[in-house]
Amino acid sequence: MTNLTRREFLKLGGAALAGAALPPLPPRDQAARENAHLGRVAEWSVWVRTEPDHRAPTVRHHRRDDVITYFEEVETEGRNPHNPIWFRVIGGYIYSSYVQPVEVHLNTPIQQLPPGGSWGEISIPYTDARHAPSPDAYRTYRLRYSSVYRIVEAVWGTDRRLWYRLLDNLAPGRRQYAPAEHVRPIHPEDLVPISPHVRDKRIEIALADQLLIAFEDDEPVFTTHISGGVGGNRATPRGHHHIVFKSPSRHMTGEDFDLPGVSFDSYFWGAIAIHGTYWHNDYGRPRSHGCVNVPPEAAKWLFRWTAPVVPYEKDHLRVREGGTPVTVY
Repeated sequence: MTNLTRREFLKLGGAALAGAALPPLPPRDQAARENAHLGRVAEWSVWVRTEPDHRAPTVRHHRRDDVITYFEEVETEGRNPHNPIWFRVIGGYIYSSYVQPVEVHLNTPIQQLPPGGSWGEISIPYTDARHAPSPDAYRTYRLRYSSVYRIVEAVWGTDRRLWYRLLDNLAPGRRQYAPAEHVRPIHPEDLVPISPHVRDKRIEIALADQLLIAFEDDEPVFTTHISGGVGGNRATPRGHHHIVFKSPSRHMTGEDFDLPGVSFDSYFWGAIAIHGTYWHNDYGRPRSHGCVNVPPEAAKWLFRWTAPVVPYEKDHLRVREGGTPVTVY
């Protein structure tokens, strides 16, 4: 894996990172360039404001998938009481709930995949999957940072670069390719179970606090803010449940969403799962269709920690009993 420098990132260009070029920094921020962070705008439309305040005058407008540079986190009053963080950007501030923190990692392609393929995650702000291994082929989906896919084939593209064919669980026969250097392989050792010797594990989800806590022998070992269901027919079901189905990646669709590569899914009630989220950074308040949205790294940790354990070579695993208990209240 190769870490891209800021200078290399600026030179990268191309369709996969359209709109990602960073504007020049004012003199006072020149020294902060190497300490800067990247974020991808996750909402349809957001504003940069003069101060970290939703009532402050606007400076400029950003749209979904714009890649911004931010230099520090500023804590102040926000719309979300669990998230008072704003990002200081060039010329102002942007509310962090609207921005997915991202990185840019270009990876050394793997030409010979293991039998059955490999798992991989998108490691740049976004890339476009194509119907054929060519930058000129039509786009099938936009794949965003931290989303996960099954890599089933590595092929040479018309651009003389390696492309991965990615499996879609909703359409296994669909031809869908992404540049190999944009996909970071997830190896078997990356998914080794956590605390497999501990038998007494459980998850508690407090909807009033939008908080998930994992316990081992009644001791809390992990906690993360969530975004649960908004209520009504999109409520997160309360009660005592167990994890019954797990998969490293699911393509989730509904009346008003179409989300490929949703990462590290642990289902505990019908179509309701704990899973990673790349379409917002707004944890701490309800905003889902019933699922439990958590940050991608939290979803991966919980996937590794919970039962059942999904064999690396399998797309998913379903059980009737033995799954980690999940209590929602």
